[in-house]
Amino acid sequence: MHAYLSPVATQSGLVELEAGQKRFVHRWFPNCETPWGALTIIHGFGDHGGRFIGMATTLASLGLAVTAIDLVGHGRSPGRRGIIDSYEQLLDEVERAVGHTQSLFPTTPHFLFGQSMGGNLVLNWLLRRQPESMSLFGAIVGSPMLKASRMPREEIMNAGRWLARRMPNLRISTPLQVDRLSQDRRAQDVYLRDPWVHRCMSLRLAASLIDSGLWAIEHAARLNTPTLLMHGTEDSLTSPIGTKEFAERAGALATHRPWVGCRHDLHDEPQRERVFAYMTHWLKDRCLSATRLAKRPAISQSLAA
Repeated sequence: MHAYLSPVATQSGLVELEAGQKRFVHRWFPNCETPWGALTIIHGFGDHGGRFIGMATTLASLGLAVTAIDLVGHGRSPGRRGIIDSYEQLLDEVERAVGHTQSLFPTTPHFLFGQSMGGNLVLNWLLRRQPESMSLFGAIVGSPMLKASRMPREEIMNAGRWLARRMPNLRISTPLQVDRLSQDRRAQDVYLRDPWVHRCMSLRLAASLIDSGLWAIEHAARLNTPTLLMHGTEDSLTSPIGTKEFAERAGALATHRPWVGCRHDLHDEPQRERVFAYMTHWLKDRCLSATRLAKRPAISQSLAA
C-alpha cells in the first residue's frame, strides 16, 4: 500500500528513443517505493511535458511512475515548431513514448494519457494501431481535440484542406487567450512566462487534426482499450459534445466524465485535485479488473479439475 504524498524523484533530459530520434523526456516517480502503475503523458499543441508537473507530481506521490515526452517540434525536442511531415509521424511519436516507458517499467501496468491534441493522438493511436496498444491497461484523455468548440463551415474546411495540400508548411499563429485554458490566475501566469510553449501551427497540422478528430468519432466503435474521457463543460477551445459523442459510439469500454464548470486544461483548473483523485481511482480500478480477468482461466481450470 502506498502512503499518500510519498517522496517524489524527478529526472529530465534529452534521450535517444530510437536511432536518430532524440526527444526531451520528463520523469516523476516514487522515490522509495515500487510504482503500482506507469503513465505516459502526450501533451497538447504548443505545449510540452513540463507543463504537467503539478499533475505528475501528485500522481507520483500516490505511487505512479509518470513519463512525459516533448513531441517533435515542441518544448525542448528538435524539430521546427508546429510543422509535421505527416499525421502518421505524430502517431509514431506516441508509439515511441509508450515504448520508452515500457522499457523503463516492463512488468508494471502501463497507461496512456493525452491532453487536447494529445487526446486526439491517443484516441487515434488506440483505434488505428491496435496490435501495438494491446499491452495497455487503459487510457485517459482530457479535453480531446476531436472537434473545435465552433466548427467552421464545410466549404471553409475544404478550402483549408486545398491550401494545406499546396502549402503544407505555411504556419499560422494561433490566438493566445489564457483565460480559455484555465480559470486559475496563477496557472495563466505560469503559461505566459513559460519559454517553451509556442502558438505556431502549419496548415498540414491543422488540417490533419481536424480530419483525424472527425475520423476518430466516426470509428469510435473500434475502441478495444478501456478509456476514460474527461472534458470541462465550459471548454471553449475543444468540444465537450464531440467527446460525449465519441464515448457514446465507443460503447462499454468508454467512461465519459464531464467536469461541470471547468475549462480546457483540467490539470490546471481549481478542481484539479478532484480530477487527479478521480483519475487515480479509475487507474487502480483498471489494475484490479485486469487482475481478476487474468485469474479467471486458473479458476475455471480448478473448477474443471
